[in-house]
Amino acid sequence: SGYDLAKMLGHKLVPVVPALVQLRCREKLYRQVAGVRTHGKVTVFIDGTETASDIGELQLTDYGISGIPVFQLSAAVSEALQTNKKISASIDFFPAVPLSKWNEFCCRQYQACCGKHVRFLAQGILPSKLAQLFIERSPLKAQDIVTAANKNTVFSMLQNMRALKTVVIGTNPAQNAQVCTGGISLQEVTDDLEAKRFPGLYLCGELLDVDGRCG
Repeated sequence: SGYDLAKMLGHKLVPVVPALVQLRCREKLYRQVAGVRTHGKVTVFIDGTETASDIGELQLTDYGISGIPVFQLSAAVSEALQTNKKISASIDFFPAVPLSKWNEFCCRQYQACCGKHVRFLAQGILPSKLAQLFIERSPLKAQDIVTAANKNTVFSMLQNMRALKTVVIGTNPAQNAQVCTGGISLQEVTDDLEAKRFPGLYLCGELLDVDGRCG
């Protein structure tokens, strides 16, 4: 109602969209890993261009991705969705391992599991639901034995854990968002938040186009 009153008084409204909100993804795989919380890095691509990334605790839901890193990126996603841009994301479940050390990490995992079942490859380094997901997305089966013959396939499966691709199709609605981005431009108020058009009228809070990062 505050936005409507401000517009009636001639103020211009920057489109109001959810920010600090969960992202909804196209893939059905999330139903399999719903409820998983794990450390990771999310990188967002808008029209194929890397736009932003953040690291922290991710929460996987039945419809997509959540958690503080996702919230930090969601305002840019919300704004891009308004102009029908194509949005995708890449999730790295091992951001703490530098890329320069990744091959060494994979070699250690391979050597530790050589002669054992494939299901042991991700045991202890990923939540069990995620480990099962990556096995199912590879040519390997959980009961296969890790050998020299399938070493390249093992390395490929591990590499996929650093780059789970997903298509973002929307955000949860404003009711699920911590804040929204958009509102009356700060150009229309003084430093004391007084409306320049109507001295004595003050605009504040969610009415204004101000938002920030979690915390």
